[in-house]
Amino acid sequence: MLHAGDKIGLICCSDGKKLEERPQIEKLIQLLKNEFNLETVLAPTIYQENETIFSGTPKKRAEALMSLYKDQSVKMIFDLSGGDSANGILTFLDYEQIKLSNKAFVGYSDLTVVLNAIFTKTHSIGYNYQLLHLLKSDLQKNFFKRFFMSYPLSDALTYKWITEPKSIETVVIGGNIRCLLKLAGTSYWPIVSDITLLLEARGGEIEQISCYLDQLEQTGLLQSCTAVLLGQFTMIEKNNQETALITLVQSFAKKHGFSIIKTEQIGHSTESIPFPIGQLIKFY
Repeated sequence: MLHAGDKIGLICCSDGKKLEERPQIEKLIQLLKNEFNLETVLAPTIYQENETIFSGTPKKRAEALMSLYKDQSVKMIFDLSGGDSANGILTFLDYEQIKLSNKAFVGYSDLTVVLNAIFTKTHSIGYNYQLLHLLKSDLQKNFFKRFFMSYPLSDALTYKWITEPKSIETVVIGGNIRCLLKLAGTSYWPIVSDITLLLEARGGEIEQISCYLDQLEQTGLLQSCTAVLLGQFTMIEKNNQETALITLVQSFAKKHGFSIIKTEQIGHSTESIPFPIGQLIKFY
């Protein structure tokens, strides 16, 4: 956890930020200083370069991330990006160094790729969260302080059981369903058992989500689940397909015997809370 006076690293491992977003990031840096007395170390791979969406080549982005891991003054690393290009850095990361550093990586959306690859290779805990949400509301400031500087997440997460309630204590992995599946067939795919699988999505109507669930089943991951934790499904909710989603997931639960839990607090909305990936969590 963080303390006043600590340094945190900021980076974009997926698609880079546009230069016109610089004032927003500078505002974030000032907020971190004023509200939490946190200093920031900026990676050189924040903004898009050479008229591309990338903040550097995959190797350059990976090297920038490893520099933050090696910098002993940096206590936690927050990725500000999202998009599609996080997979490119995985080959160039030093997972032994990441494990030895004992510092958490924080990101969401396409950074599901990095969070779960790091878990697979090191069993280190990371966090599903977008730091830029701090600029949206005082609620986010409270979440940040409560989770990263004060109290455990278990007091903050609210959820409901879709299946029969029971007591479950498992490691939670996953995140964005589309981005998680970009690891399928690679050495970064989690080979696990008795886990809770977090799934959320910004895009995708019911037919896309059905396809993703079929693929998760074909990888064997659904069969390894004690529970599936459903977060926000933005497009599904926009199109009033929540009932269809629950029915769909229930069809897989009946085949494989996992429980279903639903929360509105994890996903892409600006009201989402930080959530650990790779940590033992109890649901009851």
